[in-house]
Amino acid sequence: MRRIPFLLALMVSALGVMSGSALAAVTRTVASPPANTSLPTISGTAREDQTLTASNGSWGGATPISYAYQWQRCNSSGSSCGSIGKATSQNYVVSHTDVNNTIRVEVTATNVDGTSQALSAASAAIAPLAGSVPANTKQPDPSGTAQEGQTVKVDSGSWSGLKPITFTYQWQSCTAVNPICTNLAGVTGSSFLIGASQIGSLLRATVTATNTSGNTSVSSNLTSAVIAKAGSPVNTSLPRISGTPSVGQRLQASTGTWTGLSTSGFGYQWTRCNANGSACAGVSGATGQSYGVGKADLGMAIRVNVMATNSTGSTSATSAALRVAGTIVVKTSRFSGVLRAGQEVIRPRGTSSSAAGHFTAKLTGRTLSWTLTFSHLSGRPTHISLNKGIRGVNGAEFKTLCRFCPTSAAHGTLTLTASQRDTLVRGRAYVNIFTARNKHGEIRGQITRVS
Repeated sequence: MRRIPFLLALMVSALGVMSGSALAAVTRTVASPPANTSLPTISGTAREDQTLTASNGSWGGATPISYAYQWQRCNSSGSSCGSIGKATSQNYVVSHTDVNNTIRVEVTATNVDGTSQALSAASAAIAPLAGSVPANTKQPDPSGTAQEGQTVKVDSGSWSGLKPITFTYQWQSCTAVNPICTNLAGVTGSSFLIGASQIGSLLRATVTATNTSGNTSVSSNLTSAVIAKAGSPVNTSLPRISGTPSVGQRLQASTGTWTGLSTSGFGYQWTRCNANGSACAGVSGATGQSYGVGKADLGMAIRVNVMATNSTGSTSATSAALRVAGTIVVKTSRFSGVLRAGQEVIRPRGTSSSAAGHFTAKLTGRTLSWTLTFSHLSGRPTHISLNKGIRGVNGAEFKTLCRFCPTSAAHGTLTLTASQRDTLVRGRAYVNIFTARNKHGEIRGQITRVS
């Protein structure tokens, strides 16, 4: 009877062992291969000779999990990918072959229940080594004469970057105003023989520098406008004379318009003709672009000969005749000025804030008739003058209006030189009133032309 409990315990123990084994068998019948929950990523600089590193991403499934790597090269948009030979470690050193492509990595995760793969996103486009792509450091320059039948050349400029560097060229024709440039078909050398179709256009060349890292293009400076084949200048529109044809006035010549010009420029010769514009003779010394009409021109006609010159020769063209009035026309101009202490450059002493003056004048030819009133000065004026100068600047006296002047008003007439008249007309003269207390001036006024 004592053997029954022992047998019963043995049976219970065996049943427990069998239950554990059965439970384990049930558990292993549910496979748990790796499952990606977060894609792999790539870190590092997308540039030749730099090292990229793959992260595994995040995975679920039975542990432990081991990882393997395969790096892939894709096109610049991240597609058309292919495996890179021997690139199977977690790190990858970017090669020159990868430049301008993208890189991604495939991570393979493995555990006891299976294998799964996950792909990273593609990297940015791989950049070449810093400073290896050609970079322009001096703009190319054309040389030669921009003229039909002449050859212009362009240098390659100066470049940095991985050597050797080779160059190609593309000439362009550009509009003369706000240049818009278009390629000249087939003109791809460093020199260009200019044809008639380019007359009036500007020229330039696009220089492309290429090395194993890539290429860079830059445009040369522009040439001047292409001119026709060498020949003497040709007048297409006669010179013209502008201005009032009366004694004391100044006439101005236009050049007219020409073709075939270079930078040699123009020469002028004014001529005096009879009233009909014929029997003309050159006026001695009158070889500028402007001409002052004198008394000798009364009742006569004036022409101007314009001489255009280039490297081939010279051509002259003559303006139409302009008749000078038979009587002298004298023009009258009127002026005024308000005098205040505040206009003095050196501040006056003891001057009333009410101190003021008013200047008016009439200029006929070179005769100036003037009137000046003033009040509230610190004393009687000792001296009143016309001075040359702009507002805020002291200038030299060129005419005395009066000395020991009246107490409130003065007037007079005087004759100006041509230079003094010009100073007055151009608004570069002022009136200055001096007193015993203010020897640099007590009130001053700039003279302006009113008609």
